[in-house]
Amino acid sequence: MFLEVKNISKSYNSHSILEGITFSQEKGEIISIIGSSGEGKTTLLNCLSGLIDINSGSIKLNSQQIEHVNASKRNISYVFQESPLFPHLNVLENILFNLNHPDDKELEDLISKTSINALLKKYPYELSGGENQRVAVVRSLIRKPDLLLMDEPFSNLDSFNKKKLKEILFKLIKSNNITTIIVNHDVEESIEISDRIMIIDAGKISTLEKPEVIYKYPKSLKIANLFGEVTFFKLDDKIIYIRPENLKIVSQSKNKFSVISSRYIGGRYRIEANFLDHIIVLYHNFHLKKGLTLFFDFNKEDILKI
Repeated sequence: MFLEVKNISKSYNSHSILEGITFSQEKGEIISIIGSSGEGKTTLLNCLSGLIDINSGSIKLNSQQIEHVNASKRNISYVFQESPLFPHLNVLENILFNLNHPDDKELEDLISKTSINALLKKYPYELSGGENQRVAVVRSLIRKPDLLLMDEPFSNLDSFNKKKLKEILFKLIKSNNITTIIVNHDVEESIEISDRIMIIDAGKISTLEKPEVIYKYPKSLKIANLFGEVTFFKLDDKIIYIRPENLKIVSQSKNKFSVISSRYIGGRYRIEANFLDHIIVLYHNFHLKKGLTLFFDFNKEDILKI
């Protein structure tokens, strides 16, 4: 494995922030970390980067033990939520700051792919949020890091710039085979760009799996809800938990429901309905009138085992 983290822990004044964090990562793999605020996500990035010391455990990156190596010697690039650029330097100077013998062809390629050609002589105060983050990405990647860490890199961007930066970043990471860990609150983004997703709960890793595995086979109702809407109802004395998209309207079945509301949510309608005195949710391609009586069915393999 390219990155091996074994049993690292971090505490402040006897208050545990991270406890027994153990995982490994292949070269070029993208792992997204999600979880509620205060669960230790950013602390984990800071421990990996060397910005803060761990209390115990080990970190091995590219065959080198680095837990006691100074942050400046770890060959790890870190893109923060609000990437700090030096205000007195222009964009090009920021990118090349403290960098010896940059690869000119690589630099030209990164500048072109991130479309910052016209920004090189501008200063940070002249940049938009999206431009700032694109510059931060170039500054990080030109250093050819063994590990790229990103903490909420899209959170301050509007939807257009977020989509653009996400596409650029994903292509660059994969084409350059860069091992990457991203802290991200947006679950849909994490599902879209990640090879695996790590869920941290109370300073521990509760799940580390492929996105489709977590979505289809969540370990708990809390995780299931984190990754999308879950509806439930009682049937044959059992509580059934299932994704709304897996409830299919059919011409006839034993499951008869009455429409309560039908709301367009972009590309489909979210239907709330009454089924055996339970309010259930399902999705449909068309608007359904309130009070309409219909039937639904589902496949047993789509039931969430939680």
